[in-house]
Amino acid sequence: MKLTRRHFIYLAGAVAVATAIGGYYWLSTRSEKRTLKIYNYSSYINPDIIKDFEAKYNVKVIYDEYESADEAFAKLQLGGGGYDLIVLTDQYVPQAVKKGLIQPLNKEKTPNLRNLDSLFLENRFDPGLNYSVPYAWGTTGIGINTDYVEEGEVSGYEQLFDTKGFLPKHKGKVSMLEEFLEVVNAAKLYLGIPLDDWSDQAVQKIIDLLRSQRDFLAGYYGASVYIPALAKGDLHVAQAWSGDVVQAQSENQKVKYVLPKEGAYIWIDFMTIPKNSQAPDLAHLWINYMLDPEVAAKNVNYIYYPSPIRKELLRGLVDEQILSNPAIYPPETAKLIQTMPISEEILSIIEQISTAVKKV
Repeated sequence: MKLTRRHFIYLAGAVAVATAIGGYYWLSTRSEKRTLKIYNYSSYINPDIIKDFEAKYNVKVIYDEYESADEAFAKLQLGGGGYDLIVLTDQYVPQAVKKGLIQPLNKEKTPNLRNLDSLFLENRFDPGLNYSVPYAWGTTGIGINTDYVEEGEVSGYEQLFDTKGFLPKHKGKVSMLEEFLEVVNAAKLYLGIPLDDWSDQAVQKIIDLLRSQRDFLAGYYGASVYIPALAKGDLHVAQAWSGDVVQAQSENQKVKYVLPKEGAYIWIDFMTIPKNSQAPDLAHLWINYMLDPEVAAKNVNYIYYPSPIRKELLRGLVDEQILSNPAIYPPETAKLIQTMPISEEILSIIEQISTAVKKV
């Protein structure tokens, strides 16, 4: 669809409906419906939010999904793939900024930034949020179906790399994440390798471990595969993102979430605007919309991932069972590990590990 140019109307008494955003006005005309193209992880949006946004601003949203951050970053490197907004996981944001793949944020167009929890303002990936805005956050852990795995039988990655006992018992019923950085990070936790150690010796240990695990796996899966598979019992165990497991649990109460004893990575996914976006104004409008407490709460209640908005703004809007669920909002006693920005060199090493592990 050809993108039409946005029109501003400054005349008093204009027929279009005006919505105040910060210090300026957004006006849409019924005669020209513009298009906003969004690229985000699968199973990561309440579809009603898209419909509401379209109706409120007379905008057509084209919403495409991916399974792994590698796909999103690849789109950015190729010019953005025609998207106006791409959700990018934290560790890729510094590279996107360094390479000039994303536009600086116009904060005058995103006044709802004031609703963010201060924890996210000075993050290590985009301090001050000059290029990106948090969309959601969560932890990486393990989903289990207790029809096939007893509660307490899986305590962490020890079982997911146990090629003598646990994996043979559940051969073909265990999966790791398609996003291979997560697989490598899990291996590092299990092996006790520091996150910033990318030495040849460390890399070879990771490759050897993942090769020994590979033939016992059902595969390396994204959310659209492992959520229903966990719920149905096609998978007994899956390395998974926290909110996805809660989604599976909503379909089958026998699904549980395990925070690995070795530690659970905490991550943030950011909304970014590709440098070649044809509708950066609409992208800013979407970002601001997602930071509205009522919209954010509607999303949390559907996707089961925490919003970066201050928790007190969500009370009364988000189901209390969600706010108190340790799989969604981890307890203070949980061993949480912050991930680190990765360089282009490290991205290359991860790709080498992936190739070495997956090749026959």
